[in-house]
Amino acid sequence: MAYNRTEAVDMRRAQHGSAAPKRKPQYQPRRAAPKPYVVEKSKRQLRIEEFRNSRKAMKILAVCSIFFFFIALQIYSQVQVDELDRELDSVNAQIAVVESENTRLSMELDSAISLEKVDDYAQNVLGMVKVENYQISYIDISGGDTVTQSGGKVQKSLWETIKMFF
Repeated sequence: MAYNRTEAVDMRRAQHGSAAPKRKPQYQPRRAAPKPYVVEKSKRQLRIEEFRNSRKAMKILAVCSIFFFFIALQIYSQVQVDELDRELDSVNAQIAVVESENTRLSMELDSAISLEKVDDYAQNVLGMVKVENYQISYIDISGGDTVTQSGGKVQKSLWETIKMFF
């Protein structure tokens, strides 16, 4: 199949390939910067503005100082807490050692003062014997309350004194 084309061929394009021709950049002349609008202020206005700026700077400095103070306080508090935690751990370790020593000594004391050992020591070393029924004597306290003082005086109880009064 044959195509019938009527397009014209641009020979400049054919010679340089298919890329577009390079153009030279067009420089635009620089425009002059607009002149700034200058406001002239009196000395009083300048002093007021300077005073306001210094007040702002002082406020910012005060806020930064307070912020720094709170950060330092937080760090100091954390250091104190860490120190107290270490001290608490040390004391807890000492308590554990003392409790184990107390348990050991209690067991040693219990084994040394068992009832059988005391009974054996009393019989063998001290020569003691167990009490017999004939050695027991009972005291009768069913009588009245009286106190005998040296010299033979008898002192009666408060109740007996009241009875004698009536």
